[in-house]
Amino acid sequence: MPFAPGETTAQQRDAFADFDHNDPAVSAEQFRARHDEMRETCPVAHSSQYGGFDVLTRYDDVRAVLSAPALFSSADGVFIPPSGFPRVAAMEFDDPKHTMWRRLMGPPLTIRAVREFEPTILEIIDSLIDSFVADGSADLVRDIAEPLPSLVVGRVVGLGHDESLAGRDIASRVFAAIGSAEFTERLDRFQEFVDEQLDERRRHPKDDFLTQIASGAVDGVPINSAGAASLMVSYIVGGHHSTGSGIAGLLRDVLTDDLVRQAVTSDPAALSRAVDESLRLNTPLQYFARSVVEDTAVGGESIGKGGRVLVDLAAANRDPRQFEHPERFDLGRRRNPHVAFGAGAHVCLGQHLARAEMRLVVGRLLERLPDLRLVGDAPEAVVAGKLVTTRALPVEFTPGS
Repeated sequence: MPFAPGETTAQQRDAFADFDHNDPAVSAEQFRARHDEMRETCPVAHSSQYGGFDVLTRYDDVRAVLSAPALFSSADGVFIPPSGFPRVAAMEFDDPKHTMWRRLMGPPLTIRAVREFEPTILEIIDSLIDSFVADGSADLVRDIAEPLPSLVVGRVVGLGHDESLAGRDIASRVFAAIGSAEFTERLDRFQEFVDEQLDERRRHPKDDFLTQIASGAVDGVPINSAGAASLMVSYIVGGHHSTGSGIAGLLRDVLTDDLVRQAVTSDPAALSRAVDESLRLNTPLQYFARSVVEDTAVGGESIGKGGRVLVDLAAANRDPRQFEHPERFDLGRRRNPHVAFGAGAHVCLGQHLARAEMRLVVGRLLERLPDLRLVGDAPEAVVAGKLVTTRALPVEFTPGS
């Protein structure tokens, strides 16, 4: 029987005293099992790792924290321990700088801008399908889910095809090295990549966002080298890993459930619902941290000023108090207030672009390869203690042109 807020005993809290969300030995299955155990037995769990922090796993508590930025600050960083990245634009700032960064980054990511950009997204999807359509087989993670977000966000900021893929590879290496001895060297290489692109735009300016950054100001706001790196981390790293994982998760859901596949093939509205239901079940980025600005209480537990809390988006998205039959992929779930993109003032700026990529790639694949079928395992893995992703999606289909 689930414990209500405030009923957690000292023994239950002690059970998670050594909880380490970055444990590299934990499988994706164990990762999710831990989410469920904490949510149902100790919804506010204290870990002594990394200087101590509290983990929040129930939907109402997670949403309450995300919706109160004045009480739960992002300025000390949103990862425990710190990722080592430069402070990420918008995400790791409080107001007024948070609002400033969102204003600078937001124009190409609005619903209207994304809708106008959809033909370009489809063009990129078609080019990726063209690269393997004659083979009769592919790995949809390697050939679609991984490269697509980088190519799309690259076009958004002004990178070419090759530069987008190069940025993807460098960003992947940096992300995978978080917490390791190689991180600093790989982060330096990412900074070099950013500086190279800015130098190119200074020599050969274009009508794109990258040229604005290279000019030293965006919308009248000065941007130095650190600010440029922060923006590029937001776009390239933020726009790549989570969206790629979301695409792979949705493809796996569609290709392993005939009823879901039939529904999304025949009904565009069902495909849009499938995107959000897959994001709820397969929440790519699991954890985000906040710092407590003043003494408060969450879930019936006191948390002192200066304390660190870790909100568990994945656990919240499977909370039975919010979602009926939370383990079920339910296309009838027309109200789906999941927190895969966060919530409140810091909700993900790229959510409209990510949803569009997921929807368009599934629709185009099923349209062009109607007999597409999964022919092997679709293993999952945990990357850098934060990202749950599908490693491979081996498929076969009738070769086309």
